[in-house]
Amino acid sequence: MKAVLAALLTFVASLELALALMCYTCNQPTDLSNCWTRTNCSLQTVACKTTVHSVDSGFPFFGNITVTKSCAEKCTPSEPDGIGESHPDFCCYNDLCNVGSGQEARVTFSAMGFTAAIAFALLWTRV
Repeated sequence: MKAVLAALLTFVASLELALALMCYTCNQPTDLSNCWTRTNCSLQTVACKTTVHSVDSGFPFFGNITVTKSCAEKCTPSEPDGIGESHPDFCCYNDLCNVGSGQEARVTFSAMGFTAAIAFALLWTRV
């Protein structure tokens, strides 16, 4: 029974792989606080991409950051230590992961990883 349940959970989780990625998008440089359009990307999309166009620098800093966000078939993130990068790119690989300007780190769990952990726990738990 546990093996059947584990197989069923794995099958259901694998269905997610056929679904398109969902990203926040804004095609024109937009203030970070106004870029909330949800887009169902094409099946060829592998990442959600955020490009930072301008950061309000100086004192006082009001937090005005201008970005574009998009679905990307290829995404190469900028070097984190790149000095003088005019428009740094940030990539992430989960639904609606491009929330901020790209600098914040996020911990995410995929459905497949979660299902594998549950299946492992069910198979190895003794009643």
